[in-house]
Amino acid sequence: MTDCILLVFNYGMESLIRDLEDLKTFAFVVQERSFTQVASKMGVTKAAVAKRISGLEKIWKTQLFYRNTRKVVPTREAELIFQKVNSVLESVKELENSLANKDELEGTLRITCVSSMANHFVSEIIEGFLEQNPKIKIQLIVTDSILDLMEESIDIGIRVAMEIPVNLVGTYLFQNRILAVVSPEYLKSNKPILSPNELETHNLLYLDLHKDLGFSGTELKLAEVTRKRNFLSNDAASLVQMGLKGKAVLIRSFWDIEAHIQSGKLIPILTDFPLENFGSVWVVHPNNRTPSLRMMEFRNFLESECKRRFNL
Repeated sequence: MTDCILLVFNYGMESLIRDLEDLKTFAFVVQERSFTQVASKMGVTKAAVAKRISGLEKIWKTQLFYRNTRKVVPTREAELIFQKVNSVLESVKELENSLANKDELEGTLRITCVSSMANHFVSEIIEGFLEQNPKIKIQLIVTDSILDLMEESIDIGIRVAMEIPVNLVGTYLFQNRILAVVSPEYLKSNKPILSPNELETHNLLYLDLHKDLGFSGTELKLAEVTRKRNFLSNDAASLVQMGLKGKAVLIRSFWDIEAHIQSGKLIPILTDFPLENFGSVWVVHPNNRTPSLRMMEFRNFLESECKRRFNL
């Protein structure tokens, strides 16, 4: 692959970058924080590195680094540009690999999901995938906020959704079943709960976004049988811990409490009146980005592992 390819890189304006080495140099400086180390790594002079960076600053019309005698620090603009540059360089690497007929998967995957998913199944699935694909590096961004995948240069999101936004492509993984459960201690100290309306006399633990779910076979919604909630939180893990301690009836997504049910620490109730599903779990990626081989391989691995783990 020649270093002097024509490449359009858009960052707020359209600029023609004629030399791929400019982008490599920029990326190395962001990573190494040193012109001297980058010069040694690339086998060029420090002046050559400085000249390439200066040229990019003129093209992009922004300062990329703060410089002093000891280190080079990227500006905020440089940090934002770096994610896009890194994506371009990864794409070039994939092209080089395909032209060289390489069978190995390599490169970086940026994945995001909520903390409860990361803790209960996503991290373990990633571990299994990396064992099979040791040349891939995965960055897992754990947040309960919904990130813009394009803006954050994220390859894959794993999300609970009723439907997929038009700017994303989604692959269905499984239904997000919601279960009502209690600890064995709670059962010992309370009467059996045989119907949804009996929940009115119990303390309930659930996320607010589940309050409008209905009970099958009835016209009742969760909010309508809620009379007592002495602990409210937007943190699912905190709710689960309160449920495990026998403080209340816990209402959570099945994948978040499956292990506790299997171990006997939580027991499903109201199985004759199951709650409605709260959407489905999907693996998504931006619709204007062609999935890379590593993205497709991870998506397939994730789908297979979810079926195995959850007996789908």
